[in-house]
Amino acid sequence: MIRRFMRAGFVPALFLIALLGLFGCGNGASPGEQDLKNARKSFDNGFFLEAEAGYERYLQLEPQGKHRKEAWSRLLDIALNIKADLDRSVALLEAMYLEQGADKAEASDIMYRLGELYQQLGKPEKALESYEKSLRLSQNLPERKVRAQLQLARLYRLRGSYDLVLETLDDCSRSATNTKQKARCLYELAQSYSFINSWAQVKKAVNQLLALEGASEELKAMGIFILADMYEHDHNYEKARELLLSIRDTYPNPLVIETRLDNLK
Repeated sequence: MIRRFMRAGFVPALFLIALLGLFGCGNGASPGEQDLKNARKSFDNGFFLEAEAGYERYLQLEPQGKHRKEAWSRLLDIALNIKADLDRSVALLEAMYLEQGADKAEASDIMYRLGELYQQLGKPEKALESYEKSLRLSQNLPERKVRAQLQLARLYRLRGSYDLVLETLDDCSRSATNTKQKARCLYELAQSYSFINSWAQVKKAVNQLLALEGASEELKAMGIFILADMYEHDHNYEKARELLLSIRDTYPNPLVIETRLDNLK
């Protein structure tokens, strides 16, 4: 019965709540404050259904309330982490976007989380659309921009759209403002070039990764593994073996290295 209510009435109710937030009267009254207090107490004590009802009432009664963001976040937390209800979580995020979309940083985060949920639901096209929106909203927000680009590149790669993959990752490596993200962009770029046997570009990207101060040893080892593939492809088995031996202790899965070394024998 609860599930039937959720499917039939919950999603429209969420959008009504969001619209109230956009167009509410803002008369200074606080009819939902007690609901919010009760919801907080219920949440802290683990009574999540009571908390959920309280947060929903607060959103309905306080269209201009200063704690709306908290209420939305708590509802999402309950739906996603307590109930593991992905469909409801999607509906919540879409309603949050309707209400909070004027803030580009907030809207970008919401679209990114929507993309993650659509991926979990096995809806890659919807995920792609969400990540692309997140990217558009984060053009002046480098960390958010790179995060969206990495996800987009993986989805483009699954579709075989390598022109978009390489364009996205190239921009990603230039846009990154911290070492961790730049290293990840370069690794993904090298890996993508390896899939189309563009070995000169693989070498260039891996060398940039290896020269990057502060990049993790694990990620560098993964880049060297791609170089070993390149040399094996060129039948330079001695060089491939040398590279594999150099990452024996740093590659994330040592068994893979041992298997490749055995094959090279």
